[in-house]
Amino acid sequence: MELTPEPYNHINAELNILEEYGSYENAVQAMNARHQNHRPDEFEFSPILSDDAESLNPERPAPVTWEEYEPWVMAEWRRLLDSSPAELEVQRFLEQHPSLLPGAGDDVGRGHHGSCWGAVITQPSLKGVSHERVPDFMWVRSDTATVYALCIEIEAPSKPWFTLDGQSTAYLTQALDQILEWKVWFSIPENMLAFRHAYIPVDLGYHRIEMQFILIYGRDAEFRAGESRHRDPGFLRRKRDLIPRASEYLYTFDQLRPERDAANSITITGRRGEFKVVAVPPTLTTGSSTENVAAEIADISAVLNATPLMSDERKFYLAERWNYWRRSAEPRMNRGGFTSHGDFFGE
Repeated sequence: MELTPEPYNHINAELNILEEYGSYENAVQAMNARHQNHRPDEFEFSPILSDDAESLNPERPAPVTWEEYEPWVMAEWRRLLDSSPAELEVQRFLEQHPSLLPGAGDDVGRGHHGSCWGAVITQPSLKGVSHERVPDFMWVRSDTATVYALCIEIEAPSKPWFTLDGQSTAYLTQALDQILEWKVWFSIPENMLAFRHAYIPVDLGYHRIEMQFILIYGRDAEFRAGESRHRDPGFLRRKRDLIPRASEYLYTFDQLRPERDAANSITITGRRGEFKVVAVPPTLTTGSSTENVAAEIADISAVLNATPLMSDERKFYLAERWNYWRRSAEPRMNRGGFTSHGDFFGE
């Protein structure tokens, strides 16, 4: 089991609150505890923290809260699935709401440092010395020593897993073969070098890469008594659970749930140095972790205009903050720590 490392010492350096403490509230509590247990002159750097992170910028247009977003997106997701959507409709919905995708948290593929770009990559082009492959989505996550690349394949939700005589359908066989072709592609060393250059941040170039493969396929109803067209859906559920091969994970569309850890994840396309933003969720907030992807993408105004639930004031505010973090990503000389509480907390 991989152990979570001890928090880093960030004195006189920029602090990634979410990585070290997990949340702003935890950071506040930790800093207050330090002030209670030590004399003020013991601190080389002691930013003043508020009990309420929102008070750092109380005039900002507030983001959509997770408590508002989660039930809304689940209702929209159920409505879409029940309409027998085409695969492209599902692709577009998941691009707008990437927190629904497996791998958004560290439940699959690990990588407790989170996604490398703060984003999921839609339809990444895997180009190498063999035939090009294009997964529907890909997360690139990392921890101290490893990069975890999670390739995701989706199919139209209406496709069945098994025929009436209990055999795998041609649709399922084809989808599983698609994953096998990805595995062959990644087994070629030259392809792995091309992949590292296209999708792994430069500062993680020395990390080893571990591949994971995810198939999202079919509906739960096929395995529920009273809803299934099969005589013994329980048996077929057991059979389904034994299908995955090494490094493979299978989900039905009904199993997808939004991951709160991915509330700030956006959707991008392209490759390193050429990324373009496709969609942002209404829960998006910005902070120091925004720098990496903002350095790659100049402007998000167009996609903000298409974001549901988000007010016009919030869209304008996020566009301004995106520009701020893009500027802050430029080399800084002799910063010597934070210049303001805004730098410390992000928004």
